[in-house]
Amino acid sequence: MIYTSGIANFFGITDRQLVFIAVVAALIVGAALFLLFFPIRRFINKTKFLYLYYKKVRSIAVDKDYYLVNQYVFNSDDKNKVMIDHILFGNKFIYLITSKYYEGDLVGKQSDASFILIDKKGKRKYTDNPVERSKFLMSRLSMSTGINTILMIGIVLVNDNCKLQIESESKQFYVIQRNRLPALIRAIESRKIGNINSAQLEQLVREISNQNSKNKK
Repeated sequence: MIYTSGIANFFGITDRQLVFIAVVAALIVGAALFLLFFPIRRFINKTKFLYLYYKKVRSIAVDKDYYLVNQYVFNSDDKNKVMIDHILFGNKFIYLITSKYYEGDLVGKQSDASFILIDKKGKRKYTDNPVERSKFLMSRLSMSTGINTILMIGIVLVNDNCKLQIESESKQFYVIQRNRLPALIRAIESRKIGNINSAQLEQLVREISNQNSKNKK
């Protein structure tokens, strides 16, 4: 109280006025931080989405004790190399995960060559169907490694604030928000089929990891 009164006396105001000023200042700072929170979070989500998606995929691998190979680079043909952002090796399936960020919402059919991207102002424009890329990567990975595509699941991972209206009956290819990935993996792994042979899976992971190291040099 002595310290507060000293400040009040220095500025020629009462203790009550000083408290009022402090409260108003705190409210202004709080309001400013609240208004800045969403733009800052949106900026981080946009610029760091690859890292944020990696954290989500890695958390699943750690939680379920799955193998994970990140940024797998391989030859799609004699001249070109391609990259799969994440390969997650479950007990029953191998998940090829592609990372995408959209400024808006996606509408369309999974069989369409393009989706419709709707921005915040309601403006619509066509954008490439990322599932086509996922199918391409799966086909090339199968050719490169000999893995049967029946064991693979293609997932396009998008930002949480991207609303999806994608019509699909596929049980092999998915477009899904980041926060829904764990539930999707659990649902797919619960399918009533046998597990991949653990010894063969471990050998496959080792080969892919070693090949990835060579291809990145």
